Amino acid sequence: METEKIKVSVNKGLPMIAEMIKFKYVTDYIGKSSSWIYHKMNHETTTTTSKGFSQSDIDLLNTVFKEIGEKLLSTRISSVESDDIIESRQKIVAQIKELSKVICMPYIYINKLGKNITWYKKRMSCPEKYRFKDEEITLFNMSIVEIGNKLLSIELTL
Repeated sequence: METEKIKVSVNKGLPMIAEMIKFKYVTDYIGKSSSWIYHKMNHETTTTTSKGFSQSDIDLLNTVFKEIGEKLLSTRISSVESDDIIESRQKIVAQIKELSKVICMPYIYINKLGKNITWYKKRMSCPEKYRFKDEEITLFNMSIVEIGNKLLSIELTL
């Protein structure tokens, strides 16, 4: 089933997308410098020679967001605990660290879980002492699917 696209201008769509995924991941994915996307977005207020986004830039970004969205739809954090509880918690933390290369984690832990940076850092830095509850893992996974679907539904335009 094809996802219905919502057309949105690149200058309005990219800030929305930036709340969910990291532009550094996007620029690395397409082999551009990490500042490329920002210079294109802010070409009117910067001293760079950028002329903003071209149609080929937008087509490239739409393709990238589609691929990232599809990847996220097949990504889940596994919360199955084995006999070694610490090892299981460390695996969850490793999965979230891998996911955090793509997703802006505050989008999930603040907006979806209602938690703060301290809560998140404790769980990420000390899984022996702090753990993610099953409900929190479920919300992480639901958020991953939501972000993936949003990326698939947005079509950037000039």
